[in-house]
Amino acid sequence: MSNVAVPPIIPIVQVSARIPCGVATSLHCAGSPARPAASASRASRLRILFSLTAIGRASQLPLHTYLWTVLKNTSRAERLSCFAAIIALAVCITLILYFTIGSQFTNIPEDVAPHEWRITRPMWLADERFSTNLTTDRYNPLEIIIINHSATSDCYTFKSCAAMVRTIQRLNFGERYDIAYNFLIGNDGRVYEGRGWNRTAAHTYGFNSCSVGIGFIGDYREELPAYSKVTTAQINRTMMLLEEGVREGYLRPNYYIIAARDIQTTNQSPGSNLYNELRKWKHYDHDKIVIGKRNCTHFYGY
Repeated sequence: MSNVAVPPIIPIVQVSARIPCGVATSLHCAGSPARPAASASRASRLRILFSLTAIGRASQLPLHTYLWTVLKNTSRAERLSCFAAIIALAVCITLILYFTIGSQFTNIPEDVAPHEWRITRPMWLADERFSTNLTTDRYNPLEIIIINHSATSDCYTFKSCAAMVRTIQRLNFGERYDIAYNFLIGNDGRVYEGRGWNRTAAHTYGFNSCSVGIGFIGDYREELPAYSKVTTAQINRTMMLLEEGVREGYLRPNYYIIAARDIQTTNQSPGSNLYNELRKWKHYDHDKIVIGKRNCTHFYGY
């Protein structure tokens, strides 16, 4: 900032003494009675002179000292007005950024999947190292649907559910076989293909070659402090999957739905919350046609 040359202030008494009476001026003559208008004008001119002097001196100071000097030479009302203006400017800038930049992100869908509800193995990036070719041809079309739960944490988006299915598959790899279920139902209400139709699975001992195993992702044991709760979307998509099985000839129209705990007394799957829901379903084995059987041979007779 360049220096401002400010002429020295001439004391008002000297100015008054040098101006003869009768000359038109806003300053009164020495010894003359003071006039209100002239006094106000003189005070205004003095403030201007003092402000110019302060600015001239402050221009030679560091920035923080200069700002402090300016603050000292302003009234409280002026400082408050300046502060309010700064706040208003900050609010305006924030609103502009929010509506111009932030709106670009609000239009991005939070949960995008390659299919509305039916997620195939390639879609969730299945590892095919231990995929099986063993089929259920001997008992097709199948009559038994066995429901389990994964006893894992929940997932509510395609991205998180696909990651959870891959995690479950890796856990099964420890036993050197593919993911245990034929299908899994995510908390997002989507069906994730495990081994798929017409494949022998590894979900319930004694029934793997003559049933379809469906695993609900989550832990549905109500005795836990926090547990999964079956949703309407999960139920609807499960019914859509079973209708697909009947339509494509993998299931008999009069299939039976049971829980793993119905045929394995030491197994608590699929948890009380999901189990109580299953027992309301039309195809649940209320008449105990399957319940009580030991294995496929015991049920089918061959």
